[in-house]
This record gives sequence, C-alpha cells and structure tokens, in this order.
Amino acid sequence: MDDHVRGVTPLPSVPPATGPRTRSAHLAISAALPDGLTVETDWPDRTVVIVTRSPRPQVVATVTKAGFVPIMVPPDIANDRAVDVGPFTFLMVGPDAVADAAGIDLVRSIRSCSPSGRVILLANDQNSSPSTFVGAARVGVTEVVDPSDADALRATIESQLKLAGDRRERVLAISAHPGDVEIGCSGTLLSHRRRGDRISLLTMSRGADGGDEPARIQAAVAAAEAIGAQLILGDLVKTRIDDGVDTIRLIEAVVAVLRPTIAYVHSSHDDNQDHRAVHGAAMSATRDVPSVFAYQSPSASSGFTPTKFVAIDQFVSEKVKVVRRLGSQDERPHVEPELVVASARYWARHLAPRAHFAEPFEVIRATDEVARVRASATGGLGNLSRQTSGGLDAAGTGA
Repeated sequence: MDDHVRGVTPLPSVPPATGPRTRSAHLAISAALPDGLTVETDWPDRTVVIVTRSPRPQVVATVTKAGFVPIMVPPDIANDRAVDVGPFTFLMVGPDAVADAAGIDLVRSIRSCSPSGRVILLANDQNSSPSTFVGAARVGVTEVVDPSDADALRATIESQLKLAGDRRERVLAISAHPGDVEIGCSGTLLSHRRRGDRISLLTMSRGADGGDEPARIQAAVAAAEAIGAQLILGDLVKTRIDDGVDTIRLIEAVVAVLRPTIAYVHSSHDDNQDHRAVHGAAMSATRDVPSVFAYQSPSASSGFTPTKFVAIDQFVSEKVKVVRRLGSQDERPHVEPELVVASARYWARHLAPRAHFAEPFEVIRATDEVARVRASATGGLGNLSRQTSGGLDAAGTGA
C-alpha cells in the first residue's frame, strides 16, 4: 500500500506501526507464558480506516492515543483499491464520504474487507445534513460522534470496541510442527481474520531434526504474518513429542492466557506420531474451550472422517500464498500449490453447488454460544456524542 493511501505523508501525526496497547499486550502475554514457549510474532496492529478528504488532527490523535494505527483514505480513490486497506477494527467516515453514490460505493467496498468492523460517522450540526444520515444508514453506520469532541470520540471507541470484542471469536490453532496448521486450515483462519476474529498459532516444536531451524522459524513467522496471526513456538523436539504432562501443561498455559473460544487441533487419525501426541495433549488442555475441531494433515490416515466443511472460495488464493511461504517444494512436496488447490476442490463436493473449495474438519466439540452473542450484538445509528464508562483492556479487545 502506498503512502497516499496510508496517509503517512500528509499527516505527520500518524504514529509508528505498533501502538502502546499492542506493545503492552505483547509484553503481558510473553510474561505470562512459561519457559519453553516464545511469542515469535504478534497480532497485526489494530487499525482504524478514516475516509474523508480532511481528517481532523484531533481525530487522528485520539485514535492514536487509543492504540490504533490510522489509515487515511480519500473518498475519491479508485473503488478497486478499497481492498488495499485490509482488515480493520473501525471504519470512520466523514460526511463527504457518504455525500454521493460513488462515496457510498467506496465505503461499502472498504467495509467488505472487514464485515464485522464497526462503522462510525464523524458528524455534527455544522458539517452534516439530513442526507448525511441517509447515506450513513446505507453504509451501515453503527454510531455517530462529534469529531470535535475528543472525550466523546474516545468514549465511542471504547464502547464500540467492547461490542466488537463481544462479537469476536478468539481462535487458537495448535500443531506439532511449523506448517501443519497452514496446510491444514489456513483458509479457515483467513476467513476468521476477515470476520475480525483474533487468531493465535501454537506450534509445539521448531521443526529441527536435521533441518534448518532458523529458516523454518523464519518461514513460520512469514506464514503467520500472511494469515494475520500471533505465533507462539514451543521448544519440544520434533519426532520426540509425547502426550504427557509436559506437553499438556504447555498447551494449558496458552489456553489460560488467550482464553480461546475455538481451537483447531490435529486429528487422532494421523500416521505422524507427533501429530497424534499433540492431539492427545490438546484434548486434555482444551477441555474448557467451547468449540474444538480437528483439521486434516497430509499424513492423515484413512480413518479421518470429517463432518464439518468450511468454504474457502474467497481465500484459496491467499492460502496458496501462505503455504508458499513455508519453504522449498522439493523439501516439502505437499506444499505444492496444485496439491493445495486440488485438496480444497475435492472436499468442496460436500458443499456443492454452494462452494468450489473447502477445508474439512472432524467435530470434537461445538457450541453455538459465540454465534448467539455475535448475532445479538447488533447496532444501529447511535446518539450523537454518546458517553460511556470503562476503558480498553490491557490485552486489547478489538481486532
């Protein structure tokens, strides 16, 4: 993305990439993990997309102080460049962004990057008209705030962030080796990311055993960043992982810190001994996680019998890019793009004709509780300059 879209050049007040709350969350999580676990890369910065020709410096300063990276988008950029903004937590629009059909189409295109992102209209009596609120309703505005009132803006961010957190799932994907999760279910993880869910990858070993460990770690970090996930690496030894108390305690420590609502794990129907061991340990460590699903590995046995299929039509190309970051196809032939696509095409037969590509899962445990909360946490045009109490939690509630 170029500087014009990011807004770095015209707005020198835009902060460095990592906000204070992101740093504090990283430090808090790292400190809470036991020896044997390392946070290799953290979640992406939380972003606020601001669509207006003249963003107020006070708005940018308030967003920055709240721990977000602002992305400035002028209302007259090409509509096909809207996807460049990527996933975001909030979308703030000025009256000029919803003043005509072209602006409304642009805002809708941007919102499609993060359908669960909260949409805030920056308006007051001086800069808006009845048509402003008609346009705002058409793009799904959830709150209205006076951009000249810093206190009201911060209160709105806090209240909307709380709603976003209530609707968001906390996803933990557990694997024995670097690359297992990426091959098994990165399309589904990319779908989670688009919905605003927070994703963590827990990989129990560093992929050594005669391989180039630094290169494997570098590839794992690159793949996690492509997904938009936090990556936590364990120091268990490849080919020697067992399902005993040490492995269980490492996974339990991560579960206690992250409090996932969904976990993805290896299947027990797998010919790889490390995969089976991590599955067994994860079954104990994730006993309080509401939903647990087992993904397919290239070493899955004929006993793998999925009953849940997730359509990844919108993400299959991105999955190929993620898998390509894992390294040489000569060393790991199962990362060949054609095989990734063919597997997704094969499993999509269970969803035909609704989908052409899918990922399969065995259902260990499932609950509709998160979906119920997500459905109930709806919003509409709020009160101008709504006030609320409370603050942003240390770990960050927003996506």
